[in-house]
Amino acid sequence: MSSYRRILRLNAVLALVAVAALSGCGSDEAAAQSEPSALVGKTYLSTEVTGPAIPGGGPMELTFPQPGRIAATAGCNRHMGEVTFDGSTMTPGQLASTMMACPGPAEQADAWLADFLSGPLTWSLADDTTLTLSRGEGDARRAVTLVERANTALTGTTWTVTAIVTEQAVESSRAIEDSAPNLRLADDGTVSGSTGCNNFRGNATVTGDKITFSGIAATKMACPPEIARVEQVVLDTLRGSVTYRIDGNELALTNDADPNAGLRLRAN
Repeated sequence: MSSYRRILRLNAVLALVAVAALSGCGSDEAAAQSEPSALVGKTYLSTEVTGPAIPGGGPMELTFPQPGRIAATAGCNRHMGEVTFDGSTMTPGQLASTMMACPGPAEQADAWLADFLSGPLTWSLADDTTLTLSRGEGDARRAVTLVERANTALTGTTWTVTAIVTEQAVESSRAIEDSAPNLRLADDGTVSGSTGCNNFRGNATVTGDKITFSGIAATKMACPPEIARVEQVVLDTLRGSVTYRIDGNELALTNDADPNAGLRLRAN
């Protein structure tokens, strides 16, 4: 074989090796994008639905609060439970849900969601932000495309309490809904808000995932018993060091000295 032919063959082999290497890198990157761990701690909102529409218009909200756990809503109750992954297949387990009554078309949203999450789904994640879930083929295909929801800023936002955390449970109630306790952290290191009955002000220093509250002072108006109980949890939570976590437009506060005192809040 001539030297010229040997050079041509060597170049061809090197080209094939280069293509294979690039293909391998692309495959590795695609595989990394499809790891379930990429979903943990994120919330996704539906932007497109193939098949039956969400009653009431949705959107469908899907959260992966920790490995092996899923939470979802389609505009009515929140469904929570286990989820398993096997390659490109995602299988929700038996999901428990809240028991809130929903008016109008949203009343059927729970049935839509339970049906969609009732069995294995094919999942894919593009660009770490767009999640697609699907099942079935042809005319029977159902699919939902969801986009990752950005987190609301901690400071400069008014956060309204939706539930209190006590030793017994995470509680929501009509008293909380009607009194609407809230707080707002300012960029100057102060905090102000309402316990649901009295107004308060104080200082708040944010470091990492911690907020240190100090000098909290509230007005002294008497409150009905059910509101006074909510107020006490609010004040117990905003005492000293507190761990915070933001998921989209939801904020969780847990008092570090007393983990049985906490709040669940939503951005207005």
